[in-house]
Amino acid sequence: MNKPSIICAIAVEAISELEIAIDYMDWIDSLNWAIKRTIADGNNHHAERLATVAQYLAGDYCETLSSRAKRLNERLDAHQDSFPTLKAQGGAQ
Repeated sequence: MNKPSIICAIAVEAISELEIAIDYMDWIDSLNWAIKRTIADGNNHHAERLATVAQYLAGDYCETLSSRAKRLNERLDAHQDSFPTLKAQGGAQ
């Protein structure tokens, strides 16, 4: 694969990950809205359960994003010699 193709593939993957992250944050936002509404309605038991779900999803997705960011960095590092600007900047961070 040539240099522009490598950069393009990594960029497309990164953009896709960001678009997915936006969707996840919308879901978390909706869960938080539901929690707030549930508390306002006096249903604390359900609010606590929803908060547990939100916490689990946020933690799980944080780990997923961390893993995917590591993979993207590894892909960039694997091609560091092909990109003088990356090499001069110390590689992918």
